[in-house]
Amino acid sequence: MYPVLVQVGTFELRTYGVIVVLSFLLGLWLSTNEAKSKGLDPGLIQDFAFYALVGGIIGARIYFVVFSNPAYFLEKPWEIVAVWHGGIGIIGALLGGFVTAMWYCRKKRLSFWRFADVLVPGVALGQSAGTFACLLNGDSYGKPTDLAWAITYTDPRAMAPLNIPLHPVEIYEMAAYLLVFLLVWQTREKYKTDGFAVLTYFAGYGAARFFVEFFRGNPAIFAWDIPAAQVFSVVLISVAVAGFYVLGRNGRSTA
Repeated sequence: MYPVLVQVGTFELRTYGVIVVLSFLLGLWLSTNEAKSKGLDPGLIQDFAFYALVGGIIGARIYFVVFSNPAYFLEKPWEIVAVWHGGIGIIGALLGGFVTAMWYCRKKRLSFWRFADVLVPGVALGQSAGTFACLLNGDSYGKPTDLAWAITYTDPRAMAPLNIPLHPVEIYEMAAYLLVFLLVWQTREKYKTDGFAVLTYFAGYGAARFFVEFFRGNPAIFAWDIPAAQVFSVVLISVAVAGFYVLGRNGRSTA
């Protein structure tokens, strides 16, 4: 694909970084507009964006270090902070952002669930758009396949195996995450209870990620050859089911 957007001499502007930044700004724009429509100060979303970025990068790196090759990082601990050498995980970014949001809401005395409900449409849309970066960069690539819609990487700067037809797992992800966004977007007005949108996102993202991991060629492994993403997907779905049960019970008790 196209891992490098611009190259001048030895300088390379990586496509991955550009698309990730644009996707982050897209999500920030949507969440800011959502805050306006929900009667929440949009300045809070913009202020939180910096903390979310830092927390997300830290979480993404920790996830990669723990589930990719921890022995390597134990031997070379200075490489843990070398994010520029590559290696982040979106699940870690989400966990880092989640913890950061809890801290931020506590600091600002905000309702976490209301704040999270405002954020998740932008998170879901930005996530879908950002997966395009993985497609062009060749990381998170798919398993070999002989299907007609397989993709083949030929650029030696790509991270995927070269000259091998692969499942376009990144396209599967983009489509699945777009469906998650549409689900969150269409149901957020129907159910007014704080927390419903974020729980819908947990359930949708968990199901989508669990499915696409079956086609991934380089999954991070939790244990016993079980992809870490599928373990976390089950946890997210379980949290969502428990959360929906609590919301429903509270709704009946106040009826």
